[in-house]
Amino acid sequence: MVEATPELPFLIGPTQPVSALQMLRSATAMQHKALEARLPLTHADLDRALYTKIIAAYYGFHVPLQRHLECFLSPLTTDPERYKVPALVKDLRALGLSDGQIETLPLCSALPALQTHGHLLGIMYVMEGATLGGQVLRRIIADRLGIDAESGGEFLDVYGRDTGRLWKAFLKQLADFEHPAYNGEVVDAACATFACFERWLDRAGVLL
Repeated sequence: MVEATPELPFLIGPTQPVSALQMLRSATAMQHKALEARLPLTHADLDRALYTKIIAAYYGFHVPLQRHLECFLSPLTTDPERYKVPALVKDLRALGLSDGQIETLPLCSALPALQTHGHLLGIMYVMEGATLGGQVLRRIIADRLGIDAESGGEFLDVYGRDTGRLWKAFLKQLADFEHPAYNGEVVDAACATFACFERWLDRAGVLL
């Protein structure tokens, strides 16, 4: 005789809803991995000239993006702690570019749509998340090129010791905004940001 299996209600209850953060991680995972593979910051043949070209391309994206974000008044976009352009300018100067050369660098004109707070959070998820990866890249660039925060690598550690605190503050805002009716636009904006960034870096000639 086969013994009946007792019911386990805690195993067959309703599925827990997927959080906005989980949705973002899942939806952007392939884009993140693809861009990481094409960006030669971790490649053995990276040299100072290519690194400078990459930082210039980052500048060309972040300058118009920062202006784009500032038009959408929010504590996330008006917090000077989150401004990344000054670090990029400092790095480019340290890498040998004059102020005149920096001012004439090409700027990206194809930016992700920003019409709602959901769009803002999707864009910020990509850009703020990149600061976490910068912690790893900073060490790689220091080892391979001898570049530190004072000689062209400040952007890679732009938040310094505040990286964790600012990331957690962003995640709190994401969680506070979370709602099934709006999560989709957050995810769409994040995917669009990845796509815009990759197209810009491709156009700048820094991707493999």
